[in-house]
Amino acid sequence: MSVDPVAQEIVIDEDVDNELHSGALRERLKDPSLGRGTITLIIRDPNITIIGDMNLGWDDREGAPLYGCKSLLHVDLKGCTKLTQLGNFAFDGCSSLTSVSLPDGLKQLGDGVFRDCSSLTSVALSDGLTQLGDFVFFKCSSLTSVSLPDWLTQLGDDVFWGCSSMTSVSLPDGLTQLGNGVFFDCSSLTSVTLPDGLTQLGNDVFNGCSSLTSVSLPDGLTQLGWSVFYECSSLTSVALPDGLTQLGNGVFYGCSSMTSVSLPDGVTQLGNNVFHECSSLTSVALPDGLTQLGFGVFMGCSSLKSAASSAGFSDVVPYIRDRYKCVTLRKLFLRLLGKYNRTVNEANGTEAEKNAIALAYFPTDNSSTLDVGLFLQTMNASGGNGIEGLVGYILKFV
Repeated sequence: MSVDPVAQEIVIDEDVDNELHSGALRERLKDPSLGRGTITLIIRDPNITIIGDMNLGWDDREGAPLYGCKSLLHVDLKGCTKLTQLGNFAFDGCSSLTSVSLPDGLKQLGDGVFRDCSSLTSVALSDGLTQLGDFVFFKCSSLTSVSLPDWLTQLGDDVFWGCSSMTSVSLPDGLTQLGNGVFFDCSSLTSVTLPDGLTQLGNDVFNGCSSLTSVSLPDGLTQLGWSVFYECSSLTSVALPDGLTQLGNGVFYGCSSMTSVSLPDGVTQLGNNVFHECSSLTSVALPDGLTQLGFGVFMGCSSLKSAASSAGFSDVVPYIRDRYKCVTLRKLFLRLLGKYNRTVNEANGTEAEKNAIALAYFPTDNSSTLDVGLFLQTMNASGGNGIEGLVGYILKFV
């Protein structure tokens, strides 16, 4: 080990494993005379494959090789060309650390590797990284952005918990799962595009993301965990995927800027307090198949309650169901009108013949679920062209 007294650079290129795992280096870096954020640590060992212990538990974290080394400003591990793993809590509590250079062959970051590294501003993760442990960047409050490698398929719990300076994150296409609290209290995060292959969102994923204005949910998502968007007070709307069947407790609790939401037809269950304190919410479309509403689903939805009262309803739920019926009918008949007009335009003959051809297509179109028969009667009653009667019928539901 050599020390440059001017540049405050420590280079380790001999007896590296012993220096790291005996605790000798940690004690050297904790020397009060070094001061905070004064050391650049360079480790060069072409043979070392792991720094730390992947099985180190929470209660033993202070034994991690560089735990709580507040003198560290920068760490360069590029010379560890065979390094594939950084063990649990390796740099936990290195609160003056601003940057880390990682080797290209690194494949795994253990739990809490950079936990409480509150000065860390950026990290370039290697393309070969396949696994991030839980709370890897927990409370890295100066971290502004992270580019995650393409091979990553899942993010553990609380990975970016409390990264309050993070404004954006690029998620890899291969990601299929987000653990609980991944972006909990990332209060500067404004938007997120989730990859198409994502099938599961854990609890509290965006809890407390008060600057989040939009999020695009993938079509393959079937359920939202508890409090996913809890107190996302800037979120105005969310497009929910058609395959969604269940919303957990408090999913949109405190989303005070949200004005409307349309629930997919497949949703059968709403947990407790799903829209609690969504004070700007004025429109919700509830599907007919919804069989279970939890406690306090619309508690504190002052704008929605006012709209229900103005429409003559004493309770929010029957008001919403009545509106959904109208919306459903309106959607169907506007779709039928579009189909009818396309068929007329494509047909040959006189106007009467074109309309007769178009009408022949409708008896098999969704007649088992809504009153297409009445639609056809109205079309025929208009004297052949069908349009006046149809438009009049649609206007009843607008």
